[in-house]
Amino acid sequence: MQFIDIKGAILADTVYVDGELVGKELTVTLPDVSFATAEHKAMGTLELPMLGQLEAMEASVTKTGYDKGVAILAAPEAKNLEFRFVHDSINSDNVVTPEGCKAFLRAVPKVLPGGDLEPGSKTEQQITFAVSRYQLIVGGFEICLIDKLKNILRINGKDYAKSINSLL
Repeated sequence: MQFIDIKGAILADTVYVDGELVGKELTVTLPDVSFATAEHKAMGTLELPMLGQLEAMEASVTKTGYDKGVAILAAPEAKNLEFRFVHDSINSDNVVTPEGCKAFLRAVPKVLPGGDLEPGSKTEQQITFAVSRYQLIVGGFEICLIDKLKNILRINGKDYAKSINSLL
C-alpha cells in the first residue's frame, strides 16, 4: 500500500506586499482557477472546459483592525502579493515536520473596505483583489502558475497553454 503524506492545519502565515510585511496570522483566500466551458452535442449536452479560457481570478485578505497594512493592501494600484504559510506534514513513519508554502499573486485591489464599528467588538476588513498572476508552491514543489497576461497555464509542471500559444 502506498502512502501519501498527510497535510495538517495551517500553523502560521504572513502577508507581504512588494516585499513589505503587512500582516501576520491573517485570513487569506487564494484564487480558484475556473475554466470557461463550452457545450458540445453528445447524447444531448456535454460541457467541457476550454483550456485556453479562464474565468476571472479573485483573492482576498481579511485583517483585523485598521492600520498601515490595510492602507498598503487597499491602495488602488497593481501590486505583488506574497503569502507565506506553514502546515504540518506527517509521513508514513508518523514523523511530523513543518512544511513551508508560498503563494505569489499579481493583483489589483477591488475595494477599500469599510467595517462594522461596535463597542467591545473588533473590526475586520476584507480586501478583495482581481488577480492576473497566481503561483502556488508547496514544500518546494510548484502546484501551479497561471499568468493570464503572459498566457501561461502550468499545473503540475505541464503548461496547458503552450500548445495553443504555438499555433498563434
